[in-house]
Amino acid sequence: MIAGLLLASGASRRFGSNKLVAPLEGRPVVQWSAQALVSAVDETWVVVPARSAEVRAALDELPLHWVENPVAHEGMASSIRAGIAALPAEVEAVVITLGDQPLIDGDVIRRVVGAWRVAPERRGAVVTSYADGRGHPVLFAAALFPALLVLEGDRGARELLASLGDAVAVVDAPSGRPVDVDTPEALASLARGDGQSR
Repeated sequence: MIAGLLLASGASRRFGSNKLVAPLEGRPVVQWSAQALVSAVDETWVVVPARSAEVRAALDELPLHWVENPVAHEGMASSIRAGIAALPAEVEAVVITLGDQPLIDGDVIRRVVGAWRVAPERRGAVVTSYADGRGHPVLFAAALFPALLVLEGDRGARELLASLGDAVAVVDAPSGRPVDVDTPEALASLARGDGQSR
């Protein structure tokens, strides 16, 4: 099984309200990113903070597993730890994406999964390289789950990826990195079509 892990437990401090449920073309921001992930993996887990009724309501029509992260304030690493700990034993690899990137591309996620399936014994991870740098989605093989379970801070798994060397495969995406909806201005820019094409 290839699992999807959608991180949706950020505090939205710069946005001023819950950015994940803010509307983009009539749909909540988080619904865009969740649907892309669901379309590309076998099963999807969503990591949310303890109080998450709005996000759950925004995604109630999608086939999802929910994971509560009671220490979401500690940063991204805490959400990765919570999500990895919730995955069942039959998961071979996990694809991690972010709930505040509504324009993440399901086709890119499928390419990341495909790159790992070509040689899973040699590829501990697969990263996406955009025109303006690396970003999500990122895939981690199950052999790396113990390392993900001890991550700390708000930097995610960057140091872990850097330590893997040739065990990391790279999938090139032709566009720029998906925009993070961190501010109302970023959301307005996407609504105007200033981000990558939908």
